[in-house]
Formats: sequence, structure tokens, C-alpha cells
Amino acid sequence: MSAVLELQGATIRFGGLVAVSNVSFQVEKGDLFGLIGPNGAGKTTVFNLITGVYTPTSGEILSHGRRLNGMTPSKVCRLGLARTFQNIRLFPNLSVLENVTVGAFLRHRTSLASALALLPSAIQETKELREEAMALLEIMNLADVADARSRDLPYGKQRRLEIARAMATKPELLLLDEPAAGMNPHESEDLLQTVRRLRDDHGKTVLLIEHDMRFVMNLCERIVVLDHGEEIANGPPGTIRNHPKVIEAYLGEAM
Repeated sequence: MSAVLELQGATIRFGGLVAVSNVSFQVEKGDLFGLIGPNGAGKTTVFNLITGVYTPTSGEILSHGRRLNGMTPSKVCRLGLARTFQNIRLFPNLSVLENVTVGAFLRHRTSLASALALLPSAIQETKELREEAMALLEIMNLADVADARSRDLPYGKQRRLEIARAMATKPELLLLDEPAAGMNPHESEDLLQTVRRLRDDHGKTVLLIEHDMRFVMNLCERIVVLDHGEEIANGPPGTIRNHPKVIEAYLGEAM
């Protein structure tokens, strides 16, 4: 079976700047996969290439052998690749439940005309989507704040809400951009266990960017390290934490 995600020599240039150069790796079904590196290493640019924000200058991005190059972000999402963002992008004046329901509407079957006409089929589907959204809030430990405005949530819960909204699109691959950013150690550990359950109990494949090395090393089973847009290491945590180039470029000392 082909990989859930495969990068083959992915490269992007902005004028004379090569932001990502010849990056190649595969994410297999069921992976908990980390993408790390110092600030400016090109991690979020790689996410933007995968999800259709940018088109590679050269190289290929594939999902189950299907070429993603040049697809719009919405089409990539419909193919089963959903992401969160380094800077939280919720709908601040909508409720927690409404934010997740918006994500679920990606899979809406009834037409806009039916929804506007308040046809029974559209009303029933909207009810089903809200029920699905509520179930996701249960998974992410947010059911007790379902009616709160998302802007009023503490930062850590806003992070969880972004993941719930991405989950509502029913992705095969979740791309999480610094999901533990701004969390205290207790929140971070709780999120780590939640992400692991998304794989173990709900069949999701996860690719994440994260600066919290303890989070990455305790969660991810495979890790790619970037530096100045280039891949410098690829392997399990035990290999990565003691890799000389990784220590020099990012970690500072063996972990």
C-alpha cells in the first residue's frame, strides 16, 4: 500500500531564497511522525507545501500515489489531509460547538439551496453534524465548554479546539503545527495522551511540528529534522536525540 504522505525532493524558492530544498520522507498509515528543527528551518513551509498553500518549485508531494502539487487547500482537505496552525485561527465569535460544526460541513451532502430552503433533509443533516461535533468535543475534553465563545477559552483549550475542528473534516492524516505551544507541563502531557489516542482509538495518522522536545520524543515514533530548509536527520527518537548534526543545529546537547 502506498504511503499516506510522500515527499520526493520537495523544493520551493521565493526569488533567490531556497526555503525548502530537496526534502524527502514518507508518512505511513498509523505513524506518529514529528518534523522538528530550529526557527526558520522550513517546517511550516513544508506544511504549506503539503496542504496546498504553496506549490513546490520542484519535486513531488503524493498521498496514496496521488499527486497533490497545485491542488487548492480545500481539495487537499477533502482528500483527507487536515491541519491546525501555529497561530490559532478559530472563529472567535462562534461557540466552541459551532467552530467544530463548521469543520464538519466540509462533508455536507445536501445542497446550499436545500439548506436555505430549510428542507427536512438539510435540517436532519445539520443535526447529525452537530452530534458528530459534540462527540469530537467529548474526545478532546471540551464538551463542558461547548456553548462558550471560542475567544473566551484559555489558550490550551483553544489549541484543543483547533484539533477538534480539523478532526471534524474526517481526515486520514492530521497535520498539527505546534499543538503544545503555550501549554503548561500538565496540559502538554494531557495533550500528548490525547494525540496518542487519536491514533490508537480513532485510526488517525499524525504529522506534527513541535518545539517541545520532551513532547516530541515521548510521542513520535519517527522524526525528520530540518535545518535551513534541508533534511539533516531521519529516524526514531533514540537516533535523533544523539545525532551530531541535530545536537549542533537544534538541541544543543544530547538528550
